[in-house]
Amino acid sequence: MSWPLRVALLAGPGLVALSVFALSACQSSPPTPAGAAGFVGTAACKECHDKIYASWQGTLHARVIQDVSKRPQAIQGDWGQPFEHRKFEKKDVRLTHGVQWKQRYINEKWQVYPAQWDFESNTWSGYNVDTGGTADWRKSCAFCHVTGFDEKTMTWTELSVGCEACHGPGERHVNAKPAERAGTIVNPAALPFDYAASTCGQCHTRGKSPDGKLDHPVGYRVGDYLTTAHFVIVDKKNEAAWWPDGSVKQHRQQYPEWKDSRHAKAGVTCITCHAVHEAPTKFATRTAPNNVCVSCHTTVSTDSVTGHAPITGAPQHSDCVGCHMARTGKSADRGDERVHTFRVVRPEVTIKLGGGDPAKQPNSCNGCHWHTTTPPAKLLKAMEDGAKLRFATLGRR
Repeated sequence: MSWPLRVALLAGPGLVALSVFALSACQSSPPTPAGAAGFVGTAACKECHDKIYASWQGTLHARVIQDVSKRPQAIQGDWGQPFEHRKFEKKDVRLTHGVQWKQRYINEKWQVYPAQWDFESNTWSGYNVDTGGTADWRKSCAFCHVTGFDEKTMTWTELSVGCEACHGPGERHVNAKPAERAGTIVNPAALPFDYAASTCGQCHTRGKSPDGKLDHPVGYRVGDYLTTAHFVIVDKKNEAAWWPDGSVKQHRQQYPEWKDSRHAKAGVTCITCHAVHEAPTKFATRTAPNNVCVSCHTTVSTDSVTGHAPITGAPQHSDCVGCHMARTGKSADRGDERVHTFRVVRPEVTIKLGGGDPAKQPNSCNGCHWHTTTPPAKLLKAMEDGAKLRFATLGRR
């Protein structure tokens, strides 16, 4: 048995560069080229863009899918820790899926096993336990976790999210004479802001193809503007995807939230905040998250009385994302995915829509480890009293 495949996968907030991983698990005939036409693989990009290639190797995009036959150490998790749904062994794993939040395991039949390792909590948890891992990973996940995916043949060019996942097929660019290469490859940074964001949005979203059969866009090409002709975003009434206030509940929903943000209206896109060829921080932001915010919002004051959003009884915080990017989503553990509307989810939202229970409707304040058990009503009063104090001091809110 052989795996005549080369693959490349997509995950997380920015995109770019590539690397070629030829899969051949069970030694028979050598692997044959596969995937969509025009894709050449990361190795071809490396010839000229060696520095970008080197830094890209340290990103989540570069490592999201790994071939165990090439890199056995890719398998993580505490395999000595018992778990009822982990009825497979390391020797049964052919591909690993994930390197930071969680890791799932794929067998030679393209099935995802019903047990995943959660890195933050250092525990095993179930994944699609009801189906027992029978779903075909190629149909449900591959488009966004490989580069050069061909829907007709269910093959691809390379594993993980490489250059061509964000820049499009590179064959014309590679074959062109150096003086004639301009315009032969897509550069998202040079596109209108909404077209650039669509590059990320092709995968950092949740929904269905227009015919409802696939979980990824159909007919979309890098450089296009992503519309309902390609993909229909999951409806806000879907309780599995959204909290009552419309905040993210699951993972990979950054794009639809961003579209509903003031950032989108101002032309601030994914790559304004996130690095794509390197991973300077855990969240692939260009610098520490708070520093990213104040690089634009330079006049925000952190004075404990007259500053931005004062709270009585507490020194003014300086953590922008703690309030404006509430921990409402879930990749592996609740709260490891943040809101991308950049609106504060105030405690009264929990009171009005969740009956005062953050488990039924999270908010920014209870998402902080310091206030996990604080009643939302008490947190709301602190915010209101802070606003009153500022008004008394400045004569304005």
